[in-house]
Amino acid sequence: MMSSVPSSDKKSKLLVYSIEECPVDGQKTKRAFQVGDYVTKDGAKCTKCGNQTRVSLVFAESSRPSG
Repeated sequence: MMSSVPSSDKKSKLLVYSIEECPVDGQKTKRAFQVGDYVTKDGAKCTKCGNQTRVSLVFAESSRPSG
């Protein structure tokens, strides 16, 4: 199966992140993806109110080398 990514983009790496969101006050925190993360997984305690956060989004951004 051929890749649909142009050859010039193959040098960029993908950085994967998770967004944790507090269901009480709506505070969102972006952090590095950890193996086992999935949407609706319990996250850390909210830094504002102390309630349990949940992973609301897992996504990747490309990291292009500078130069």
